[in-house]
Amino acid sequence: MVADPGKTPGAGTYQPVNTPELIVVEEDASGLPSAVMMRRRQPVAAIGDRWRIDDEWWRREPVWRLYYAVVLRSGQRVVVYKDLATNRWYRQSC
Repeated sequence: MVADPGKTPGAGTYQPVNTPELIVVEEDASGLPSAVMMRRRQPVAAIGDRWRIDDEWWRREPVWRLYYAVVLRSGQRVVVYKDLATNRWYRQSC
C-alpha cells in the first residue's frame, strides 16, 4: 500500500533503467566479437543474433549501433553493441 499517493516525488527520485555499460570487446579479423571483458576475459562461443540500428539521423548525435546477442563459453547470454559513431563497445541489459 502506498503511504501518500498524492505526494510529488523529489529531485533524484527517478533513476535511468537499462543504462548501457562501457566494456572492452575483442574482435576477430572480420570485426565480430570474439571475447568480452566482464571482470575477466570471457570468450564468445556463439553469436545468436545480430542487428543494426540507425536512428535519430536528424539529431546532432545520431544513433548508429551494431548489436550482437552472444553466448559466452560459460553459457551466459549477453547483448553487446558497438557504437559505430565512436567505435566503443557497450553491454546492454535486457
